[in-house]
Amino acid sequence: MSITLDLSRVSNAPALKAPVNLSGLTRAGLRQALIDANVCPPEKAKMRASQVWSWIHHYGVTEFSAMSNVAKDMQAKLAEHFTLARPEIVERQVSKDGTRKWLIRTAPGIEIETVYIPDVGRAGALCVSSQVGCTLNCTFCHTGTQKLVRNLTAAEIVAQVQVARDDLEEWPSPKEDRRLSNIVFMGMGEPRYNLDHVADAIDIISDNEGIALSRRRITVSTSGVVPQLDALGTRTAAMLAISLHATNDALRDVLVPLNKKYPLDQLMAG
Repeated sequence: MSITLDLSRVSNAPALKAPVNLSGLTRAGLRQALIDANVCPPEKAKMRASQVWSWIHHYGVTEFSAMSNVAKDMQAKLAEHFTLARPEIVERQVSKDGTRKWLIRTAPGIEIETVYIPDVGRAGALCVSSQVGCTLNCTFCHTGTQKLVRNLTAAEIVAQVQVARDDLEEWPSPKEDRRLSNIVFMGMGEPRYNLDHVADAIDIISDNEGIALSRRRITVSTSGVVPQLDALGTRTAAMLAISLHATNDALRDVLVPLNKKYPLDQLMAG
């Protein structure tokens, strides 16, 4: 069950500015966006943002018109300035063991993989991507053979969780008996090289009034970007996984070329 991404299809044409997807904004960002777009006055922005937040991240709505406790004039203003649209699902595969894989197109030429694996963690884990392509050239990784196109935005990271929960029919956000109980940043790309967007996505995914996944059930994997390890812990409080693949520098230099910059003694000390 494999999918090969053709990154040669990335267009060099300038992209048209798309409406901001509110799914990728933190609570503070959402409040400020409502103010900047004159959707509501500053004194009501916190309350309105909480309403919108709940509809997006607890109920999983994709249309502003579905927000039944939001006035119609505000719904119209939201629709004028913003979007809640899901990305296009290019391909969906389901294996006999219940594993699900989606190839998702978030923008022209931007395609990413996300995979749901049942019976991992508390119930099931979603492996999400943080970049399109990669710069690390790890010899065992297919993504490492592809050039880096760009970092994913927080909205594109959160969208992977939304797509999976759409398919698993887990809206509104369940508190118990979840099928998707864990998130692992082990898909395409090196999360430490996209820490700003990864940190925002984790803030969104872990918010208790939304998707509400505990930070203890969110794991970020790294090939060993030592200078970012402290920042990851400080900014996300997520769990850490390190892709060692070898116990000595000579072999790891071959398998994980980043080891030449940050060898094992630095990695262990970090």
